[in-house]
Amino acid sequence: MLRPAIATLALAAALQGCAYPSYVNDEYRYIPLTTFAYENQSYRIFDKPSAGKLVVTPSLTMAVSDSVIRNVTFDRYNNTTARETLEAAIVAYLERQGRKCEITGASLVYDPQWEFTYTCEIKYTAYP
Repeated sequence: MLRPAIATLALAAALQGCAYPSYVNDEYRYIPLTTFAYENQSYRIFDKPSAGKLVVTPSLTMAVSDSVIRNVTFDRYNNTTARETLEAAIVAYLERQGRKCEITGASLVYDPQWEFTYTCEIKYTAYP
């Protein structure tokens, strides 16, 4: 009796992914995926330096497990990655790329995906 209920909840969680917002698809469709490791976690990042924004989400495994746990427990347990954790990972990602940037905003696009905006210090090179 419990197995059909778990299967139904897992299917519902999987179908939630089909409701992916068109904004993310439109804005980041051609942006390559970067996998970034930070503090024993893996993050998926779609970075648009020309626009000063990026989308970040925990690894696919972590995102699916978060969704399944929330659905199976009817939101009694929520182990979603906190915004602050994602922001710390983004700061480390930008620093590791040699960019000196400041996060200027964040918004939840689609749980667990966050979009962060940032500005970076521009380095000028003088040519003789």
